[in-house]
Amino acid sequence: MSFALIALAVALAVYLFLRSRRKSGDAEVARESTPALDSWIAQALEVELAEGALGMRASTPEERRKLAKSLRGEPDPEIVSSLEDKVKAVELEYVKYAHEADAEITLRVRYEDGNAGTASKRLAWTDVPASIRSDFERRGGTRVFRTWVFPWARAHAL
Repeated sequence: MSFALIALAVALAVYLFLRSRRKSGDAEVARESTPALDSWIAQALEVELAEGALGMRASTPEERRKLAKSLRGEPDPEIVSSLEDKVKAVELEYVKYAHEADAEITLRVRYEDGNAGTASKRLAWTDVPASIRSDFERRGGTRVFRTWVFPWARAHAL
């Protein structure tokens, strides 16, 4: 019995590895983050993915428990498989104007079926990752884009 469980775990790990490699491509991955940004992304994705990918309209936090845990680094194989099949990409857009003390972050979820979902939030400039702040300084623009990678796929994207 334990051999079967080990074989199943190895098969799942290989499957997730291969799926994440297919989706990560050459996209620039946001490797650096901040606690405030991570917290907001997890909350926004929990609501968006529950409704958009998992069909859990008007769900409660209790109903989204497995999804929330998966987004915070404790992946549930059923949730991971469903999201990998339905989510094409998660992208972050940072907008910062010179006269403002904060930045607006827009999270976009692009689904395999062509639909998309978005969420936005303003964060203090100090809560924006250092790599993003340096991109603004180096490029001198008002927008910086990054691809966000699910926690279970990060080891393979680095």
